[in-house]
Amino acid sequence: MKNPSKSFFIRTFHINGFLLFISLILLLVRVPFKMIESFLHNETSSFLTEYSEFMSKAVGAIFNALDGVIVLSVATLLLLVVPELVTRIVNDSLSNWFSSIWVSLRLRKFLIRQADHEGEGIFKIQQHNKSIRKSVIDIRNKKITYLVKLPNDVLAQKLLLESKEILREEISSRFPAYSFSNFERYKHWLRIEGTKIR
Repeated sequence: MKNPSKSFFIRTFHINGFLLFISLILLLVRVPFKMIESFLHNETSSFLTEYSEFMSKAVGAIFNALDGVIVLSVATLLLLVVPELVTRIVNDSLSNWFSSIWVSLRLRKFLIRQADHEGEGIFKIQQHNKSIRKSVIDIRNKKITYLVKLPNDVLAQKLLLESKEILREEISSRFPAYSFSNFERYKHWLRIEGTKIR
């Protein structure tokens, strides 16, 4: 199979998720620092004045740094998301963008494996699940593309390959208006495409 091109949505999906996660974590961390800064500003004890001023400056510097990183993360996220949203609105459908995110997460949950009674190795399961968490589906009005990364571990890879037909049936059942190809492999990626038939 020739090198399959990845859409902008697929190429930026994991980056966007990481940036969103970092932004939310930093916003949560920001709250206690703001509370500490307010407390230090309101400190009236003459005995602690110098200490309070020093700590207030230190906390203020950390607070400003957090704000800077948050702004940078959000700005980068917007730079990646806005062009995709504009493209969807003009050429496709905004609802497909939301569906792509939702179904990607649902398919990941569907494929995540737990160690079973047959004694599947923990490492094999971990490698399998790590690859599944990198899978993404791009839903368009006329076409659907699903990509999943194959694990580097041979046994974990075999585990995923054995799930191909189950996964194909799951995707097909979710999108009956599309006709899906068989999975094709390129290097460490499995790819399946669906074309709208009605």
